[in-house]
Amino acid sequence: MMGWLIAALVFLVPLVFFPRAAGYILLAAVILLSGWALYEWLENRRMLAEEDKVTIAAVFDPGACSAETPVQTRVLNGSSRSVLSVRFDISVKRRGYSNEIGRLSRLLDDQPMVPSAESRFCYALPVLIPPVDPRELEFSIPLKFVTFQ
Repeated sequence: MMGWLIAALVFLVPLVFFPRAAGYILLAAVILLSGWALYEWLENRRMLAEEDKVTIAAVFDPGACSAETPVQTRVLNGSSRSVLSVRFDISVKRRGYSNEIGRLSRLLDDQPMVPSAESRFCYALPVLIPPVDPRELEFSIPLKFVTFQ
């Protein structure tokens, strides 16, 4: 908020005291704002590319996990940056069907990971509507939020 006030004063005060230079002042403001917008766009694009390199896979694996928590997730940091945490959802569908029958929401993997590290966690199956044999399930990750160091 304070930054916008200062920016407004920097450009509005000269407009009031130097009306003949209004065109130059507005041109400078447009150039500065365009440069800032370009920087933010490039930074956001770079961050999204790094987030895409952090992969999450979920499988039904009662052998690797306990019977109470048979859904195993594997988070792999393929990014060149260290990851502090990953928040994600797991969507559950019946194999061959397109509708979601269950979801595990707001899961958190807060184990710090250096580049190329991985972590594994086990979760309970969500309540499935209708009930389905767990071997017929497919898992996907519809939401993922990565926090880098």
